Amino acid sequence: MDGDPRTLLADVGRQFYDRGWMWATAGNLSARADPESFWVTGSGVSKGTLTAEQFVRLKIADGAILERADPAIRPSAEASIHRAIYRVRGQAVGACLHGHSVAAVLAARSGDHLVLPRVEMVKALGVWDDNTETTLPIFRNHAQVARIGDLTEEFLRATPGALPALIVRDHGVTAWGRTIPEALQHFEAVEFLLTLLSRGF
Repeated sequence: MDGDPRTLLADVGRQFYDRGWMWATAGNLSARADPESFWVTGSGVSKGTLTAEQFVRLKIADGAILERADPAIRPSAEASIHRAIYRVRGQAVGACLHGHSVAAVLAARSGDHLVLPRVEMVKALGVWDDNTETTLPIFRNHAQVARIGDLTEEFLRATPGALPALIVRDHGVTAWGRTIPEALQHFEAVEFLLTLLSRGF
């Protein structure tokens, strides 16, 4: 990914905040800094006023902090989920976006997966076969977020053809892509589909 992605991620954060997907200090955003590391939003910061200085650069292999503007800035707890996705999917993933929307909470209250409605929007997730059931995994919202990261890694290794998104129950959606714009496309598509489900579609 060319250049510093933090400015673009900060813009995405403001968009998500304005759209009600990252209220308070919820959610986190990341993008590769290079093949071995990624930038992720710091913990406890509002995405409505996000700046490049509020990101932390982590090593993908072990989560070690490599760079930050302020020693007091801690990486988001959900960084373990992002790390799992970067590790398993490799260079096919350049960015991950995680938000906390009302629709995601309402649509994924039970079960271990969610069947998405077969409407035109699924094509934004790369789904073209109208005869195939389209599902997203739902993970339990463990108090120890690292456990969600472990489960994410296990699922992705076992399911190479999975859609580029997942849901954590009572929490929200994480979506990813080769670039920040592609990850945004996937996130928006999932949110659209979850909004339909949350309204009884």
